[in-house]
Parts: sequence; C-alpha cells; structure tokens
Amino acid sequence: MNNQLKTDIDFNNLFISENLKRLRLLNNLSTVQIGKVINKSRQGYVNYENGSREISIHDLITLSGFYNVNVDELIGNPYSNRNDKRLTFRSFEYLNNVIEPSQQMVLSTINDDVIVVKKNELEIDFYWRTQTNQHNHVMLFEYYDKTYTSKVFLNKDKGGIFFINDEPKYFTKANAENMLFKGVYMATLNKNFVIENFF
Repeated sequence: MNNQLKTDIDFNNLFISENLKRLRLLNNLSTVQIGKVINKSRQGYVNYENGSREISIHDLITLSGFYNVNVDELIGNPYSNRNDKRLTFRSFEYLNNVIEPSQQMVLSTINDDVIVVKKNELEIDFYWRTQTNQHNHVMLFEYYDKTYTSKVFLNKDKGGIFFINDEPKYFTKANAENMLFKGVYMATLNKNFVIENFF
C-alpha cells in the first residue's frame, strides 16, 4: 500500500480489509477456511484481507451470506458511529504571511476510532484504529501480549523486523501470527507546560 491513503479507493479497500479480518477473527476461522468458502487459495483470500487486491462483488455477496450480515457491513467504515465527540476551537490561520481570524476549527472522531497513547505528562500520540499494517508507517501493535509502537517491515517469507529503542526485533512467519495491529500513527500533541484539565 502507498505511504498515504489518498483516494476513496484506498479507504474503501482498507475498510473492507478491516471488516473481513474482524469477522474472520470473531468467528475463530483461519484464512484457509475462508478461502475455501469463496473458492480461493489461502493467498487469494489473504490478498483481500491485506488490501492488496480488490474483492469482487461475487465474493462480497458470498461472504455476506456466509457471515449472515448485509454487504454494507463488509464495505462500510468499520469504526463509524462509535464516537460522536467534536471539539471546536477559536481559530486563526496564516494568510499572506499574516495571522488572521478564520472559521472555527472542528476536530471530530465521528467516523473514525482514535486511540491515544500517553507518552508522558506533556506528550500524547494519536493512532487511527486499524488491524492492517500500513507499510512504512509507525504502528501500534501487540506482539506476544506486549504492546509496541514501531514501523513493521515484512519480507517475502512473511517474517520481518521492527525496532524497539533502536534495537531490531526479528520475527518469523510463525511469530507473525502473534502480532495484532491496533492502529496507525496520526499525530502527536505536545504541551509546553501543564494546564489544568488539558490532558
């Protein structure tokens, strides 16, 4: 996948990938088992789940019937309507190198599920929730029941490497089964000093 999710197609593939993986895991099924449901090899199905191949309408319909859900549940935003929080700020912006008042800025997580990681009293990181590794992006993930943040690089044999405190951690294809992605890094909020009730 590209370094950025630039188009509606990128988001649609990501949403479908998330939904396919979520439903498979909820039903305690393997990728081989689901591949058989749609008459595909394990790799053929995995290509749908990791977003590297666009799923056919026929396979969407087959899987919606198999899971007993409507197609909307397979193609829609997997995290929509989970959070209706909005923050509105008095706002300014640079216009021709001058700071001018502007329309209020609204920060919203209405359509996305955001995970917050507090690094210390003055710094927090934000992650957009996803169960799919986003190539060349810092990920929040579990590995053998411990949580890490790092870019995760996969190689051709499905093993790979990530870094913790600049130390490489190698994993095999078998080890990768114990890796659960939780989110992709979006932003960091830094405070210069402590303000009461501001995170």
